Amino acid sequence: MKCYLLLCTVVCVLSSVAARCVMRGDCTDTNGNIKPCAVDEEPKSILSNLTSTDRDRIFDHLIKRCPHLVYDEDGNQLEDDQILTCCDPVQIERFSQSMLMSDTVLGRCPVCLKNFGRQICELNCSPDQARFVNVNTERNNEGTVFVNEVNYRLHHDFMINAFQSCSEVVVPQSGMPAINLMCGNAPVCDADAWLGYTGDPDNNPFVSLRVNFLRVNSTEDSMNVRAPLCEETQEGDLPCSCMDCSANCPAGEIYVPPICTVLSINCISFSIAITFGVISVTVFVVLALFEYKRKARNINKKAPNEVNEINAITRGFQSIFEKIGIFSSSNPIMLFMFTSWVVFAMIFGLAQLQLTSNPLELWSDPNSVSRINLNYFNSRFGPFYRAAQIYLTMKGLEPFQVGNKTYGPAFRVEAIEELIKLEDAIMNIGRDVEGAVRLENVCYAPLRKRGDEQKITDCVSMSVSAYIPGRVVNNNTYLSSIQNCLNNYLSLSCLQSWGGGADPELALGGFVDKNYFDAHTLLINFPISNHLLKQDLKPVLEWEQKFIDLMHDYEQNWKSDFVDVAFAAERSIEDEITRISQAEIVPVAISYVLMFLYVIFALGNLRRLKTFFLDSKITVAITSIVVVLLAIFCAMGLLGYIKVTVTLLAINVIPFFILSVGIDNVFLMINSLHYIQTNLDKFEDYKEDMSFDKKRSYIFGKMMKNEGPSMFVSSLTQITCFAIGSIANFPAVRSFAIFASVSLAFLFVFQITAIIGILSLDYKRSIQNRFDLLCCVQRKILNDEDPLHSETPYESVTQKLMEPYSKFILNWRVKVIVAIIFMVFLSCCVVMIPHIEVGLDQNLALPTDSYVYKYLNAVNEILQLGPPVFFVLKSGLNFSNPEHQNVICGGQMCRDDSLTMQLFLAAQQKDTTYMGRMSNSWLDDFFDWASSPNLCCKYNTTDGSFCPSTATESECEFCTIPRSEYANGLRPGSEGFDRYFPFFLQDAPTDTCNKGGLASYYSNVNYVLDSEGRATVHDTNFMAYHTSLKTSHDYISAVKYGYEISENITHAIKKHTGQDVEVFAYSVFYVFYSQYLTAWGDTFVSLGYCLLGAFVINLLATGFNFMTTIAMMFTVVMVVLDMMGIMYMWNIQLNAVSCTNLIVAIGITVEFCSHLAYAYNTSSRPPSERVADAIVKVGATIITGITFTNIPIVVLAFSYTEIIEVFFFRMLFSLVILGFLHGFVFFPVLLSYLNNLKYKI
Repeated sequence: MKCYLLLCTVVCVLSSVAARCVMRGDCTDTNGNIKPCAVDEEPKSILSNLTSTDRDRIFDHLIKRCPHLVYDEDGNQLEDDQILTCCDPVQIERFSQSMLMSDTVLGRCPVCLKNFGRQICELNCSPDQARFVNVNTERNNEGTVFVNEVNYRLHHDFMINAFQSCSEVVVPQSGMPAINLMCGNAPVCDADAWLGYTGDPDNNPFVSLRVNFLRVNSTEDSMNVRAPLCEETQEGDLPCSCMDCSANCPAGEIYVPPICTVLSINCISFSIAITFGVISVTVFVVLALFEYKRKARNINKKAPNEVNEINAITRGFQSIFEKIGIFSSSNPIMLFMFTSWVVFAMIFGLAQLQLTSNPLELWSDPNSVSRINLNYFNSRFGPFYRAAQIYLTMKGLEPFQVGNKTYGPAFRVEAIEELIKLEDAIMNIGRDVEGAVRLENVCYAPLRKRGDEQKITDCVSMSVSAYIPGRVVNNNTYLSSIQNCLNNYLSLSCLQSWGGGADPELALGGFVDKNYFDAHTLLINFPISNHLLKQDLKPVLEWEQKFIDLMHDYEQNWKSDFVDVAFAAERSIEDEITRISQAEIVPVAISYVLMFLYVIFALGNLRRLKTFFLDSKITVAITSIVVVLLAIFCAMGLLGYIKVTVTLLAINVIPFFILSVGIDNVFLMINSLHYIQTNLDKFEDYKEDMSFDKKRSYIFGKMMKNEGPSMFVSSLTQITCFAIGSIANFPAVRSFAIFASVSLAFLFVFQITAIIGILSLDYKRSIQNRFDLLCCVQRKILNDEDPLHSETPYESVTQKLMEPYSKFILNWRVKVIVAIIFMVFLSCCVVMIPHIEVGLDQNLALPTDSYVYKYLNAVNEILQLGPPVFFVLKSGLNFSNPEHQNVICGGQMCRDDSLTMQLFLAAQQKDTTYMGRMSNSWLDDFFDWASSPNLCCKYNTTDGSFCPSTATESECEFCTIPRSEYANGLRPGSEGFDRYFPFFLQDAPTDTCNKGGLASYYSNVNYVLDSEGRATVHDTNFMAYHTSLKTSHDYISAVKYGYEISENITHAIKKHTGQDVEVFAYSVFYVFYSQYLTAWGDTFVSLGYCLLGAFVINLLATGFNFMTTIAMMFTVVMVVLDMMGIMYMWNIQLNAVSCTNLIVAIGITVEFCSHLAYAYNTSSRPPSERVADAIVKVGATIITGITFTNIPIVVLAFSYTEIIEVFFFRMLFSLVILGFLHGFVFFPVLLSYLNNLKYKI
């Protein structure tokens, strides 16, 4: 036992001998840098020979910074004389004070902070200092030996673990890793760079002594204590939050259910298509077999000759329109006067017509949730700033190497100089003209207070020039300056006079995964102030126009050859929409001219050149077109009276559609007049001795009796469809639908009045053998070669083909082939429908030669960071209550489903959520700001008002912020929060206190001060960023998850606090893309209403003839589904524009089918001949009046913008082709099958 005690004594003695110091105390001050003294002595008791007050103060510092020196291995406190250190009281105090900045940066994770403090404490104060520290000494002028450099050996495991424990701690203000603030200009922020920067006086202004951190693997000569990881919470500490330590995050990922597919085809559509295809083909094959057998069985039998009794409702319609025909043909002059009065009354409304090219007014529903959120955000925080942005892509420069590092073309010195040259030109806009608007008058300046002098140094700008001191390029140093700021753009050397730094993801482009040095594009960003009032926007719009003019001049005249530039200002899109809408007049006008020419020559039944002026209908064509245009002008006037805003796009396109519909009915009426004149002797009530007036009234009465009901049905169906289309989400589409509905209504009224009057006068002209256009010239004999048949109406080639066509298409073999082909094609289209892309790419609204088109492509292809998104928290929470704080903050003791935490976790799954960067949190930054004693908060002792943290006046002193009892004083108390929170929002970030909230948060929080200066927080917002969004799918998905996250946050707040406080997500593009979240539902609901309306109208108009109505509606549904298949095949997106065109498809298909259906219903032929008789009667009109009239649509394929080419040429051209094929080929086949079933033929 005695031997054992002796051995222990020897070991202790040897240990105490080995424990030595190599530096201690302060020796000299070299240029403001305090250098320690070099010593070779044993550690001393740091608490000896101190007064009681000093002892307690030093002891508190030891407990806070170096607790391992105060306690033994069993956790027992050592006696004062046993607390041995290699530092003196002055050093420990200075060390503790210097750690205050680290507290604000790393204090969110106590484990990290303690690991960082441990290595500093061991370096300066460890009693075993000599074992792992070597010093290099110098002698000053007084001969004093001091330590000038230290070699500090750290064990590999400690360095790696300490770095890992801190690597995930974030800066709430920016969302970037806090450790980046402590890595200087190192290319990679790793353990060596992190600790190396803390010992580098050349680059770190807060370091006075060079310390070389040496990573070693041996334990004998290194500081080798174990560094716990961030999830290893120490006794007495609070755990690191999930935001600062991913190991403490709750498990779970956002579940995205897989989509069932068969051969890459949606399961549901595949099943429906196969089932429908098999059943429909089987049905038609069976019907064909039955028809074949019946024909074989009844080959010698006479077909039934049932008389087709017209039902009472149809007879009622016929009677009404017969009277209208008689009246209108007998009183043309009166009707012309009536029409002119209506036009005169409506024409004054044109002066009040409201036109717009504002994208917000075009594509955002004023009553949508996203628009309401936009208005709420603007009313509480002001409108989001406008953007003036430039992309300089270095296409003519190559990457280069410096040492072992490769830099992209954007880092070449000539590229940087080009950027600064352009920036200078922009900043000098208006400086050569007295009183002109300058950048400082309109820029976004977060530190500028109301009434302050407007200085350009206050303006926010983001570009690589912010990384270069003085914006002067030094070939030898500019790369290191840029590299320093790329790692930490909020470092002291990178902070700008406006209070922040240039985010690398907003200053560079063309790199992947934050490999900034691969960039090939330099960005220039000038945020511009935005205003709600148009009056306040005038100087902004003026400066933006000058900016655009400068950029056009730069691009054309003085940019370097190696630069490709893309640019835009906030006003650019609206300006381009206005310009392009005017330019679109050219192709639209050409298509109108072609339509006019076709109508002029097609309306007349020309027999030969000699009778051209007798047979032509040029006057009828021109006046009919004028009447159609007058109907459109009347509609515009009425819209002006009722204050409906119209777009230039609608004014360009609507006349085209209305003309095709209007001229179709003119063709129908003229063809019917020809048929009646040709077959007068077949009408039992016709009398040969009728006077001219009676004969004319008789013919026009018959014509309207035959055609009026079908004209009414097709017009009413189209009006109904467009009226239902007016419930669309897009205002542009809504106004388009209203415009079309009103135009069609005026058109129908004018058709049954004025146009009949025109036809009546033309009939009189033709009967009297007067020339068209030259009514005074009259020929006595119409046909010199055959005078006996001179008054026989001529039958056109198209009309002559109808009888053989009817026999061909109604052949039982042809019918079954036609049915099978149409059913198979329909099934294929059904398969494609779920794969239609939803959205509307903004590029489609612009021509490819537009500078804005180029800019939008640059945004999609180059910009690495998506648009900012704000999560707005409405008032209702008590922010001085820790329980309410915990549902918002993201630091220690905050809930796992708090607002900040949910945004952080969403950003970790950015591929799913499209949240690219977590929210900045003013609440967490305020906690850090208020927890930095003698560093940030200052007040005026005379009146208690705010003082900046940099104030040096004697009356400004540091605040003493009372702490809350919650979590051992982790946060300021309720009184401290209410009193000092406004100070935080007024405090600008500085070198020593970078948590000041003026630059980042001043406009993000609304609060009210009571009479005693206590603040109550109301509405506030938290800003995050989306990932880079390139396609409509990306934008729509970003909106979807933004709304989902905000709903989850709202639910969590109510769950934990019981408060019904709403959180909503808002970004500038949400108002344009939120409606696509319900695009499929809205489309099918609108189509459903239109189909129901068309069904009811046709059912009533046919006198409840279910057979023809169902046949027509089945054909209409087929066309709509086929159109959707065409949309997939022709890359047409589903949006409100294409939805409106699908609604148009219903009306157009009814137009193609209704005349044939009506002719069938009113045919007096035997049942077996009625379908053929209907084809003969109206088939030519379907071809010449409906189909050929729309051929000029082809001209729209050469439109300036893709939106016209895609949504009007592609869709309307496809619609005409599908409508013709279904109305002229499939519908007679279907009608024939149903007719044969009904009459058992």
